[in-house]
Amino acid sequence: MEYIASSISQAMALGNLSYIGLILFFALLLRASIGFGDGLLAVPLLAMFIDIREAVPLILCLSTTISVNALWKDRRSLQLSSLKRTSVAALAGIPFGVMLLNLGNEAVIKGLLGVLLVAMAIWRLGPKSKLQLKSNGWSYLFGGLAGMLGSAYALRGVVFSIYGGLRGWSQEQFKGTISGFYILSGVLIPISYFSSGLITPRLIGLYLLFLPLALFSTVLGHLLTHRLDADMFQKVIWIFLFLFGTFLAGRSLLL
Repeated sequence: MEYIASSISQAMALGNLSYIGLILFFALLLRASIGFGDGLLAVPLLAMFIDIREAVPLILCLSTTISVNALWKDRRSLQLSSLKRTSVAALAGIPFGVMLLNLGNEAVIKGLLGVLLVAMAIWRLGPKSKLQLKSNGWSYLFGGLAGMLGSAYALRGVVFSIYGGLRGWSQEQFKGTISGFYILSGVLIPISYFSSGLITPRLIGLYLLFLPLALFSTVLGHLLTHRLDADMFQKVIWIFLFLFGTFLAGRSLLL
């Protein structure tokens, strides 16, 4: 109990806690509503207030926690075979992502994140492709990428959403399977974070401090799921992320 109290005290000593809470609320609301996007929205914004090495593990751990309810809700639509293959491949990608996150130059990390955001936004906002992946072998490629980008930038949901779209999954199949992947990778990635010294007492304090907020945003997000125009909402988010990615990449070049 003394360790927990000390961790929360360190977290509360941070400035801008209200801004951090606001970012986490909207990011996890997005996650609960459309199935992904929390890392995309949270990491670039949180990096303005805390070190990116804290921002990524924080949103990843909170997102993993709320995925348990989402998985139970959509468990009948879970694509178990795809989940097994992508999770196995993620094991190979996670160490590379942790190494990337552990780079000493934060400007380089933010610059790479900006480039990734711009590239993904262009892909998502461009003309819709009719390409569909029939071979199960693609699971390993996308699983490895999700493991690497998930552990480095909390972008596992984006990679998985691209994969699910190319496989032609329904919304229920996608949400059930991605929740399973979030839980499995959410156990594996923090183990790598611990071994790399990225899990600190202050990070644990931030997690505990914002966990009730994460649970509330999840409940609200589930209520909004059937009332949102998901396509329009995603388009607005991707336009914002394109602009923010351009800002991050440009700023890193000027530093």
